[in-house]
Amino acid sequence: MRSRNIRIATFEVGEPIPVYVGVVITTLPESGRVGFDRGHIVIADPADPVDMIADCAMLKLLDIGDAAIMIEIDPGEHTGVVAVAGSVVLSTHCVPAVEVYRTVDRIIKSIPARSVNIRIGHGARLIRTQLINSLLKLGVRIELVDETGTTPTGGRDLDIRAAIKIAHLKGFLVGQQSITPTTGEIRLIQDHSREQSEGELTISRVLAERVATGKLSLKDAISIQKNAEEIHIEC
Repeated sequence: MRSRNIRIATFEVGEPIPVYVGVVITTLPESGRVGFDRGHIVIADPADPVDMIADCAMLKLLDIGDAAIMIEIDPGEHTGVVAVAGSVVLSTHCVPAVEVYRTVDRIIKSIPARSVNIRIGHGARLIRTQLINSLLKLGVRIELVDETGTTPTGGRDLDIRAAIKIAHLKGFLVGQQSITPTTGEIRLIQDHSREQSEGELTISRVLAERVATGKLSLKDAISIQKNAEEIHIEC
């Protein structure tokens, strides 16, 4: 919450809540003992992701219910992901490409949305294709946006700022993507597999192609390659 410039105060159960407090976050067992407007109480489980709790708190703080949510994505090795309701930015994230699906899934589950649309920039060809193919599993509308001119020229949080700009651009509906990776792109994925496995192995070209087209995660490809090599050694 502090990262979103929201002030936080803590209170003991039973203490009076000051008038300046907009939302109370508590647990289910304690919720009945909190003297506060029920519509502005977030009931959280200690196991819930912090981002998920923060998203719920933001919705209640801004009195946004049953919202139409737009999730903007600026694809890249470090991908900007922004959740927007109308003109209000609910949450921002900068995560590795492999974490985008889980991040978006968590956003969708944490927000009681009337509808969810995803807009993704057209850059980073391979990563964008992988993201689209994986995000289609969520069953939401995905639009591809020409992000030319959205990349900030300097400052902090470039990926997040680019993702916010994508929100204001019109896109077109996309479905399952196909792509033919170049030799250089295949080699780059193989290099990543060597880095991820700490030099233990390099995945095959066939596996690298499946990773490039979003049919397989790099983690799964490394596991398959490792199992294949172990079987070969045993034989």
